Amino acid sequence: MATNILDNTEPSELVLKTLSEHLPYSLPTLRRLQFMKSTGARTANSHVLSTFDTGAPGKNFLVAYLDFSSGPNTEMWLYSTIENPAMTGDEDVCEQQILQLLERASVIEREYKDQRENPGVLLIGSLHKKIVQLLERRSLVKMSSPEHFKFVFRTQDLPEARELPDGLSWSSVRESDIPLVLSRTSIPYVAAAMKLLPSIAIETSTGVPIAWTFLGADGSLKTLHCEEEYRRQGLAKAVTLRLFHEKSATLATDGLYHADVAVNNLPSQGVCKSMRGTIEWSIYYTWVFLSREQDEGV
Repeated sequence: MATNILDNTEPSELVLKTLSEHLPYSLPTLRRLQFMKSTGARTANSHVLSTFDTGAPGKNFLVAYLDFSSGPNTEMWLYSTIENPAMTGDEDVCEQQILQLLERASVIEREYKDQRENPGVLLIGSLHKKIVQLLERRSLVKMSSPEHFKFVFRTQDLPEARELPDGLSWSSVRESDIPLVLSRTSIPYVAAAMKLLPSIAIETSTGVPIAWTFLGADGSLKTLHCEEEYRRQGLAKAVTLRLFHEKSATLATDGLYHADVAVNNLPSQGVCKSMRGTIEWSIYYTWVFLSREQDEGV
């Protein structure tokens, strides 16, 4: 049975309410849609794709945010009920919905006016391991990042904030600091995109940033970093707490925050655990073929 993928410029109230009922699994997609609505950060290429909008969602549904103009950074966030272990839906139906979503994205790409860096390929961020495995079985995965743990934080579990040591003060990442930030991460972020994200930094008395983090468009912790000579002082933990309290609180009225941390990034995992975050599932950043023909070179 074919799935009708609805295409809207913004999410309906029912879509947001339904995603809220599927927390924490829907967290990245829900936050991306909330971020769009709260800041007006939508473009002419923003699409809210779903199997429902004002009618009942049913046992099996999906919701996705798509914006090809975000490339080469994350272009889609996706939530499917196949991710939620509490659901007793039909996995075959969920699989067909996901395949129909990619078909719809392929149509949108053909209508997209600008040149894409990777035509025929879509970067989906924070993608649940179960969906990655499904797409791999269909030979639709071109490439995936290493496995990441999805850490979830709850307001009531967060530790108390601390005072900064003498000589350090709170700030935010300035445009002139972006080259330094990008030099400290292996992830190929685009500078123009980084400038748009809320941030928190700690700087010296001379205005040099020595610790920082950003709030991603999906409400997650991004590029958490502390310079080597300032480590083991709790500064990474301090900037994270301040980011959650000051930059994410307007979105996180449900009291949930999240971060994606590579399985081999033990220092960042240590920070997340010190903040009483819990590992809930595994995710990948995955480059997906929009059709099998792309994979086969047809």
